Amino acid sequence: MDIGLLVIRLAVGLIMAYHGTEKLFGWWGADGLRGAAGFFGRMGYRPPLLIALVAGLSETTGGLLLAAGALTPLAVLILMGTFANIMILHLPNGLSRRNNGFEYELVLASATACLAFTGPGALAADRLLPFSPTGWVWGTALVAAGLLAGAVVSATRSRQVTG
Repeated sequence: MDIGLLVIRLAVGLIMAYHGTEKLFGWWGADGLRGAAGFFGRMGYRPPLLIALVAGLSETTGGLLLAAGALTPLAVLILMGTFANIMILHLPNGLSRRNNGFEYELVLASATACLAFTGPGALAADRLLPFSPTGWVWGTALVAAGLLAGAVVSATRSRQVTG
């Protein structure tokens, strides 16, 4: 089981860190912070540069923490908020990725939610901590709080999208 949890943590964590560094630094051929701010501005987020910075930091930090299995509850909270915001943004497009839907984010969010309930496993930095919250109560609280945070951020968007 610990190897399976490690695989999930590495996959989701590194994918999210990848997306975050695209936004923050323009790595991997991306447009960086200004490009991300332009996207967020077109989607109705205000102020777009601040939102781009927060998104990049959330994805990078949450992803790296999750991959390492370090402060996993915090990583879950950060990433669930990110996924909720993204899925709400894509909700009008439906599930299909072909239509710019939210299926990809749903898979990543589901894997992250699983880690909220199981914990990061024995092959994680959290193993060095005296207490790591797991189980259905902690898992439910972390997932719900993250989803609520993402919904709140999404609710601040202007619905008059440009471009």
